[in-house]
Amino acid sequence: MKVKFVGSFFGNFPRNGKKHVVFVGRSNVGKSSLINMLLGRQVARVSKEPGRTRAVNFIHLEDYDVYFVDLPGYGFAKTSKIQREKWKELIEEYFRSCWEDIKIVFLLIDCVAGPTELDLKALEWLESYKLPHLIVLTKCDRATQKDISKTIKTMKGVSSYEVIITSAKEGKGKKEVLRYAIS
Repeated sequence: MKVKFVGSFFGNFPRNGKKHVVFVGRSNVGKSSLINMLLGRQVARVSKEPGRTRAVNFIHLEDYDVYFVDLPGYGFAKTSKIQREKWKELIEEYFRSCWEDIKIVFLLIDCVAGPTELDLKALEWLESYKLPHLIVLTKCDRATQKDISKTIKTMKGVSSYEVIITSAKEGKGKKEVLRYAIS
């Protein structure tokens, strides 16, 4: 798969007819790790410290002519309240500017922690704007079967959308996510 990092944007997002596959979730949920697992190489920057993705990052999948869009995380990050508000505004600006280009939004939820209040608000927001989306549970290699079942049950209780179980470490869920991303 031919992949090219296009750039990090704070506005003037690429709008050239290519569809966007968007990854959104709280800080430290594993967005960049999931993207790298799906691509089979290190393209997105991964950090153990929450809040490292600070811009809207575009990665072009040349073989499929789509962008993977890695958004900054919401929620906890070791930064000021002002900076977190700027990230929120950046994410909202991305969706306002590019909603017509969005093929699908993957809402990432930490399988061990389960959905936070912010995750549920993000889900509500996606559904209110009728954006095509799926719920992707991350870090399932760290979760017990009980954690996984509980998180799936919670998500099924608040959304009728499909839930995909993933592990960037083990490669679990790669085929299922890519089916929606590039088909």
